[in-house]
Amino acid sequence: MLVTSPFAGADRVKLPMMQPLRRPSIIDQAELELRNAIYYGQLRPGDGVPEVQVSREMGISRSSLREACQRLVRDGLLTQHPGRGLFVTTMDAATMTDFIDYRLGIEMQAATNVAEHVTALRTSGEEEQIPALLAPLRECVERTRRALRAEEVIEAGNADLDLHQRLAEISRNRFLATAMNTIVILTRMGTFSDPRGYGVRADLTETHEALVAALEAGDASTARKVLRESLRDLAARLRGGGEEQELVRDPDLLETDGPEWTALEADPRSTP
Repeated sequence: MLVTSPFAGADRVKLPMMQPLRRPSIIDQAELELRNAIYYGQLRPGDGVPEVQVSREMGISRSSLREACQRLVRDGLLTQHPGRGLFVTTMDAATMTDFIDYRLGIEMQAATNVAEHVTALRTSGEEEQIPALLAPLRECVERTRRALRAEEVIEAGNADLDLHQRLAEISRNRFLATAMNTIVILTRMGTFSDPRGYGVRADLTETHEALVAALEAGDASTARKVLRESLRDLAARLRGGGEEQELVRDPDLLETDGPEWTALEADPRSTP
C-alpha cells in the first residue's frame, strides 16, 4: 500500500531558512585566539588591536579578523572607538559594578543548582556520587594552594577562575556555563586594569574551601553567601574603594609591552 507523507504537497512544513552545518571556521579560531590573548595577558586593557599586523600574523584576511573582533565587541571584551580602531576594554568603576551584579546572578544560580543536585543525590541514596561531582572544584582548590605557596600569582588566578568555570559546568545548565566562558575573561580584564598591579587574595584557598564545603553539605544559602562576599570584595578592590585586602601581587604584571601573537591552536584551558 502506498503511504502518502503527511508533509507532502500543501501540508509541507514551512521551515525558516537554514544554514549548512560547518566545522569551526577560521573566524571561530581567530575569535578563540583573541580571547586567549586577553585571558593570558598578551593583550591588556587599553591595548589596541592593529588590524594589519594581527591579520598578517594570524594568516587570515582582514575581513575575517574584523568579524572575529566584532564577536568580542558584542561580549564587551573589545571596544570600538570610531576613527581610532579596536581596543581591549578597560573596566571603569561603573562598569565593574554592573559586571559584578551580572556575575553574581550567574554564579549564585550555578551554586544553587549544584547544592540542590547534591541534596538530591543524598536523598536518593546515591551519596557516593557526590565526591566525583565536586572533584573538579577540589582540584582547583589544590592548584590554588600550590600556586600561592610557590608565589606563582598568575597561576593562582588561573586556578581561581577555573574553579568558578567548573562550578558553572557542573551546574548542568549549558547557558550558565556559556556565560561563564566570557565572565572569566572579563574578570581577568578587571584585575589587569588594577593600576596597583595584578593580584589575588592571600586567603583565596580559605574562600574556595568554604564554598566547596557548603556545596558538599547541600547548603545553597551558605554557598551563595560565600560567593556574594567574595565578589563584592573583588568589586571594592578593583574600584579602589574600601580597605586594602591582604593580597599577593605580581609586580611584573603592572604594564604590558603589547600583544604577543602565537599560532592558532586549541584553548589550553579546555579538556577533551
